[in-house]
Amino acid sequence: MPQRLKLLLGENIGIRVYEELRRRGFDVQSIMLERRGAEDAEVIKIARVHNKVIVTMDKDFGYLAVSQTPPGLILLRPKDLRIPNRLRTILRALELGERLYGYITVVTETIIRRRPINP
Repeated sequence: MPQRLKLLLGENIGIRVYEELRRRGFDVQSIMLERRGAEDAEVIKIARVHNKVIVTMDKDFGYLAVSQTPPGLILLRPKDLRIPNRLRTILRALELGERLYGYITVVTETIIRRRPINP
């Protein structure tokens, strides 16, 4: 059973990934479904209000996270962008559970790198 981790998926993650994470029992919200076209600062604000870790492939969030401090950030950098691989890459990061809070976590197919949002 997944830990009490709350996720906010960016628009570039995809609906099929959202649906599969929900099916697996994760507490997940999708910007694509609820606030399509939202500015990055608004996405961070939503994450802060609801204590959700942002999951995105948008590198700009890595820069914004330092100044706007979301609860946590998973930055996906897979080489293979197909949905099944995207999902596998996210699931690798989610094994960290609540330890994702307070960190920028960069995830590829083979590597997970983490650093505190506010060192």
